Amino acid sequence: MKIVLFTRTGFHHTYFINRLQEEFEIACVVREAYPEGEDKKSAASHWVAGAEESEDELFLERFRAAYSAGFRHHPFLREYLKSPFDQVITRPGTEYLTVGCGGINSDDFATFLQRIRPDVVAVLGSSVIKPDVISVAARSVINLHSGLSPYYRGTWSYGWPIVNSEPEYIGVTVHNVNAGIDTGDIIYQTRPVFADGDDLNAIFLKVISEGVELMIRAIGEIRDAGSVASHRQPGDTGRLYFMKDLSADAARTCLSSLERGIIREYNARKKERDAAVTLYGYVPPKIYK
Repeated sequence: MKIVLFTRTGFHHTYFINRLQEEFEIACVVREAYPEGEDKKSAASHWVAGAEESEDELFLERFRAAYSAGFRHHPFLREYLKSPFDQVITRPGTEYLTVGCGGINSDDFATFLQRIRPDVVAVLGSSVIKPDVISVAARSVINLHSGLSPYYRGTWSYGWPIVNSEPEYIGVTVHNVNAGIDTGDIIYQTRPVFADGDDLNAIFLKVISEGVELMIRAIGEIRDAGSVASHRQPGDTGRLYFMKDLSADAARTCLSSLERGIIREYNARKKERDAAVTLYGYVPPKIYK
């Protein structure tokens, strides 16, 4: 079975690559460059105009530094990411390719992918994939979404439940990819087990770690059985967030909620709160039990 990976260049993306390479022979690894952040463009335009950044803009810059790339400095990083995460381990017979942001949707790339003829494409963090690229995979294109679909889709789906005082919606989904954003049929979902004092980085790393294990489970089932069961998402519920929705106020609310003990409060009523949320293809957490 030919497997291709679509991902990016961060630490958790490198972990995704290396962990899957431990379990499967990978035909090709495609690492897509990050998009240029609109916040960076905005900040640059302010300086060109001679205006200083606002207090909110400065706060968001610090927040992103601490909680987007900041998890790489977490003291328990090596406990959360149990395979190498700082460098891709290249393997004989695997092709490694780096493309620009959006490059996976180009005509040239579709032609390249057709040459490989993958059975499965496994995705973490790439651009939204166009239908003509999705159709190249013989069996499935599968995405790891760091949130519980359909309730929280799009970006920062592990943070918005904290902002909205709904930590029971923190989790991870592995689903088939369609033309929507995190709307494809769900294969597996789980919630990690959180400690009362987990910070935002710990929450994210646990979500990613459990999600990678669900991805391995899904691909393994396709390899062994030829297919994997999935569950259609209800279309009448949930929220879709984009990165532009992350305001300074939302970031402050997230941090203050964690500081006041929202995870501790959730853990105290975990069974009751979890029961109020329907999960699809639920699998108990494997790493953090």
